[in-house]
Amino acid sequence: MHTITTITDRLTLVMLDVAIWSGRKKLRAEDLKLGTEIPPEDLVSLGSKRVCDPEPLKAFHRIKQSAERTCLRVGTRFLGGFAVPHAHAEALADALALLKTEFDQTTGSFLADYDQALETWISSLPDWEEPIRRAIEPANVVGGRLRFGYQLVRIAPAEQPGTLEHEVQGLGDGIFAEVEQMARDLEGSFEGKDKLHRRALGTFGRIREKLACLSFIDGRIQPVVDTIDDWSRRLPKTGPIAGAIFNEGMGLALLLSDAERMARHGAGQLAYQQGQPPEEPEPEPEPEQLAIVNFDDLFDTAAPSRPAAPVSTPPVSHMESFFF
Repeated sequence: MHTITTITDRLTLVMLDVAIWSGRKKLRAEDLKLGTEIPPEDLVSLGSKRVCDPEPLKAFHRIKQSAERTCLRVGTRFLGGFAVPHAHAEALADALALLKTEFDQTTGSFLADYDQALETWISSLPDWEEPIRRAIEPANVVGGRLRFGYQLVRIAPAEQPGTLEHEVQGLGDGIFAEVEQMARDLEGSFEGKDKLHRRALGTFGRIREKLACLSFIDGRIQPVVDTIDDWSRRLPKTGPIAGAIFNEGMGLALLLSDAERMARHGAGQLAYQQGQPPEEPEPEPEPEQLAIVNFDDLFDTAAPSRPAAPVSTPPVSHMESFFF
């Protein structure tokens, strides 16, 4: 239990509760005018049909993605939500409150224009007016399906925490996997180039911020932060980032874009700092020796020969030995 609470006592769990209306309804056979020969539902699924213009709904998805990115900037996915250090919880709550305000305002504008936008959508698809109108949802129903909520809770393991300890122990690997996704933004910053645009330093900075505030979760994280810091402090204040420091940055980007490599690097550096010998890689297995095959034996179709009886060699004189 001590292992669990050492970590959970320093974390706030942030739960996002965002619902977005799909703008779709189940597609029926009569919508397609298939006639009398209609396949059974357990054989064919007809999918869904749009009942409104999908373009205005993209704003809601954008806000949801912004909320997730905001949580991941200082936290990591955990128990269906995001584990965030206590020190960052208040600022995160303020950011989510702003996103909720934006979501609610977007909802109000969407519902106010809903009926008119629906008529415009129908007029653009005159051949499908009937099935669309048959599936129309009134504005008040649609409004009930648009929701942005968030909750911040403290984690306190129960006396019987189930598999919580396993979940906590896996947080470090999850953090490395999330950083790997963030580092994808660096792919185009080095390949085929001989100098680094300073705009790419923002991605390095966001990765460093995330790792630094979550470093207490897993001892392998801090050595990766130190590696970023060591490179960053040697960057030129002005001018191009080229030459040896550019190549070093490329190696750092490759490290950050591979979760397993980061984990191994962090573990190796941690062992070195603690005075432990680094783990030697397992030796590759020796190539198997090829057996020597007597092809005469393989292709001899005669009866198997019996072993010859031992031949006794009579002793020879000294002179006989000389001539032989």
